[in-house]
Amino acid sequence: MDAIQIVIVEDDAIIGADLQDRLEEMGYEVIGLFDNGEEAYEYLQQSSPDLIIMDVQLSGKWDGIETVRQISKKVQFPIIFLTGNSDEITFSKAKTTAPAAFLSKPYRGRDLKHAIELAIIQSAVKTKKMVDVAENESAYVLQDRLFVKVKNGMERLFFQDIQWVEANDYYCKVFTRTKEIQILQTLGKFSETLSNLSEFLRVHRSFIVNLNHVEQIGDLSLYIGKHQIPVSKSAREEIMGRLKKIS
Repeated sequence: MDAIQIVIVEDDAIIGADLQDRLEEMGYEVIGLFDNGEEAYEYLQQSSPDLIIMDVQLSGKWDGIETVRQISKKVQFPIIFLTGNSDEITFSKAKTTAPAAFLSKPYRGRDLKHAIELAIIQSAVKTKKMVDVAENESAYVLQDRLFVKVKNGMERLFFQDIQWVEANDYYCKVFTRTKEIQILQTLGKFSETLSNLSEFLRVHRSFIVNLNHVEQIGDLSLYIGKHQIPVSKSAREEIMGRLKKIS
């Protein structure tokens, strides 16, 4: 899993740098820091962060609220507004863009961290993609990625990076090319998370595979890299049927 990626839009260089330092200390990754809405808008046409932290009072053609309006015409990202002016008029204007949170400066680090987690959760709930994994624990699913709660917060896992998932008693393990991640969820429950993704198939009672990573198919097993995974007869027929449709 990777750190949650965040874009900051803040026209005060000192505040922006301080915010970046705070976020990185919390384990987040800041992939963009902009001092105006227009540059942020252009960047976000080509990038896909998990979250945007936006100052309301930006200098330039667009303030933070108008920047969010313009961005939302093209793509949707969870938004946290920051403002040094928390009057009712400013809040009412910001509210029309449906942000995930609205924090007044100065803000506490704990409040910022909680706002980030709530922003991710709300985005999943809006798309009806929240998946319970255990008591007081959840996985949150967006279009192309999964957020999993870990000890110190949340981490991100792109679906395309998953090679296979393996049952491990009451839990399951997710394997990528470089990592092995334990999920507090049974394989059966986790399969529901992947049910709308055509590239994933449960090939055995103990295995789900990403067909995009399969390199070889035998009578009783398939291979992802050097890893051999058992395949049931029905699953093999399903795989071969999908391959015929592609060809």
